Amino acid sequence: MAGSFLQSNVGFGLPVIAMLFLPMFLPFSTSVAIYQIVSLVSILWIVVRYRRYVAWRVMLPILIISLGVGVLMTFQSLRMSNSSLLVILGLALVAISVFSVSFSEQIRVRPTMRAGMGMGLIAGAGNGLFGIGGPPVAIYLLAGTKDKRSYLSTLQTYFLISNVSTIVIRLGSGAVGYVHLPLIAAGWAGIGLGTFLGLKLFEVLPKRFLKKLVYSFVGVSGIWMVVQELVLR
Repeated sequence: MAGSFLQSNVGFGLPVIAMLFLPMFLPFSTSVAIYQIVSLVSILWIVVRYRRYVAWRVMLPILIISLGVGVLMTFQSLRMSNSSLLVILGLALVAISVFSVSFSEQIRVRPTMRAGMGMGLIAGAGNGLFGIGGPPVAIYLLAGTKDKRSYLSTLQTYFLISNVSTIVIRLGSGAVGYVHLPLIAAGWAGIGLGTFLGLKLFEVLPKRFLKKLVYSFVGVSGIWMVVQELVLR
């Protein structure tokens, strides 16, 4: 609910919020798989609604590289310890926090083949390791798409394809079973409620303030995650 509420207002946040809390009470690979399965509902809805606006030619360079790297990183993450993955995730959350608060509105990338491949490497690594590959893809597509419908539909189509590829691997490894179905159902309910509330308050909340407040919290949480794993254990 919190992640979809944030995403409805600032365009990004569901994977960050989900991976901030789910690993506290679930194995890391299970956390990634459940978040990605839960997010498919909202992603599919947007993809189907705006399918005519998908900029396939712009998306393909970043998608192809990202898929290859994402699959490799997913298999690699299955061999890593929870502690190592939590440290990497904590550092990534700090980086996302600094980027989102300070630089996300200033950085511009030209939608070239080279830029797409470079962003695909970063996005694929993030998506494969802990299910967070959105920021570099968003930067690339903001420059390469002609309007907000094209941007939104292309971004969500990328998420749909890349998430399904890693979900299949994690399901095959036994990360998710029938016992997790109530959690997935609860996640779907939370996404529906969070999106509803987020859109209701979209015009009322000061977006820039909300963005800085939430991502500052994400950064502090990332630092605490690293300290807890490296210092307190």
